[in-house]
Amino acid sequence: MISFDDLLENKIQTGYHQFKTLGIIGLVEFCDGIEYAYMSILIAIVQKEWDLNKQQTASLGSIFLLGIVIGNCLCAFIADLMGRKTTFTIFTGLSVILIYYTSICNSFNEMMILRLFFGIVFGTSYPLGYVFITEVSEPKYRGRFAYTMGLLFVIGKIYLAILCFFYLDDYTSGNWRGLIRVNGIPVALTFIFSLLFLKETVRYYLNRGKYQIAYQEIEKILQENTGNQETLTDDEKNGLVIWQEKQNEINLEQQINKYGILSKEYRFITMKIWILYILTNMQNMSIYLLMPFLFTDNNSGLSSMLYMFIVELIFAISLYYFIDDPNIGGRKKVIGYSAILLIIANGLLYLLRQQFLFTGLLLIKLATRALFSTLGLVCCESYPLSLRSQGTAMAYGIGKSSAIPSPFFLFPLFYIDPYLPFAVMCLFSIIMLIIDCFIENDKTMKPLESLKQD
Repeated sequence: MISFDDLLENKIQTGYHQFKTLGIIGLVEFCDGIEYAYMSILIAIVQKEWDLNKQQTASLGSIFLLGIVIGNCLCAFIADLMGRKTTFTIFTGLSVILIYYTSICNSFNEMMILRLFFGIVFGTSYPLGYVFITEVSEPKYRGRFAYTMGLLFVIGKIYLAILCFFYLDDYTSGNWRGLIRVNGIPVALTFIFSLLFLKETVRYYLNRGKYQIAYQEIEKILQENTGNQETLTDDEKNGLVIWQEKQNEINLEQQINKYGILSKEYRFITMKIWILYILTNMQNMSIYLLMPFLFTDNNSGLSSMLYMFIVELIFAISLYYFIDDPNIGGRKKVIGYSAILLIIANGLLYLLRQQFLFTGLLLIKLATRALFSTLGLVCCESYPLSLRSQGTAMAYGIGKSSAIPSPFFLFPLFYIDPYLPFAVMCLFSIIMLIIDCFIENDKTMKPLESLKQD
């Protein structure tokens, strides 16, 4: 019996195929960074340009998040039916169309509809990034590959911040239509590259029982990585079949097909991941919704946002080097470090206010970036292949669903006291640290798929 992880480590290894896959799916993470940074700027500009009231401003922030949640739920079920590649390609293509129509929108009602549908199609495609990269990479490099996607997310925000100097006058005025059209270029490239060059994962074919196709794909990957024409032996082919059948037996015993990620074996880790995602998303929204308003009140220019993103990139690069080191890093420790940093940053931001504004927001951004990158890994590593896209996408959706009402309580708190939201986030960070103490199965440097007897 041989698992695909064994074959990946000992024969396929890491090469051109993995880097090609990372380059294509990483573009969506790059676009994700653009979108989240752009979302807060768009709200601030449109509020002033279209003279929106507080209710409309909050609704514009929430409708996109609602679309993301719906898209995440779609991804949770159709990615295992249609395949990762097909789902990814179709919905990135739809994203290009919606970006264009958003750039020519002329009314609040049109904008609400377009942001909802863009949230749905974008929310369906971007959770697949971590699914793809965990399924094609070796255990010893899995964390670093996933964190590279986190780096691309930050680079996307830096890309947007630089474009803001050319298209915007300040945080509340400028050519937002031209800006969104330029932002559509990376999404269009993602669609084209995925259509032409992205391959379905071997693990997906094995799980669907399409063994002959899986063997052919493995041999193609071997040729891509080594440059030589290599074939699988009969022992390797039979070993993969036996392994997959054992996996199917375990799934049946655990009633996975009936209860999915809420089956007895995965129920508690699912709840813990959901709580962490909910708290992280609420913290993240406090930054993206309030940052333009806080910087405007503090008379900070667009350069403040750019500097913050650059420092965030440097921090993300440092995380890259110890995420796969179980001694000083690893998944569980990074979550704990991030929660502690959030407690300190939110508390000091509430107490010191404007004098700690830039530093406090920066520390919060660093911590949430580490959390999102790590939680994406934890999701993919916590579930078997048949539940991986469902578990990852549902966790994204549950997390984003908590962010939908966040504008409706963050803005009222902000109008009472601009720094009051951070006092609330400090309490949430304490809960996050407590939840981390109960995470048990850290798969840092361990095989992605494993049987109980292992």
